[in-house]
Amino acid sequence: MTLALLVTFAGAAGMYAIEKQNAEFETYGHALWWTAMRVITAGSDAEPITGEGRALAFLLALFGYAIFGYVTATIASFFIGRDAQEANAPVVESQDISRLQKEISTLTQALKEMQKKMG
Repeated sequence: MTLALLVTFAGAAGMYAIEKQNAEFETYGHALWWTAMRVITAGSDAEPITGEGRALAFLLALFGYAIFGYVTATIASFFIGRDAQEANAPVVESQDISRLQKEISTLTQALKEMQKKMG
């Protein structure tokens, strides 16, 4: 979270410094708004006009997509972890796996004993 805020404020300062001749970035507040919209992947009507501004916009967009992916994965992990703790959950826990391994081992041993008796 702190990194996202830092990148947003620093990115806005960069856009403000680079795009001064662009009317869309005439104040730091406008640059901050544009940068925040870019980072949260909502976009904006404003566009950078310099090559450096476009490069910075690209990097901010990549950062925004990465943060979005991280947040999505964190939320998914929370729900999967919560579901795994329920007894009737469709997610198999390590305890269930251990129980299944013991059962397979027992069945394998029983089959071996049956083969010895028959063979």
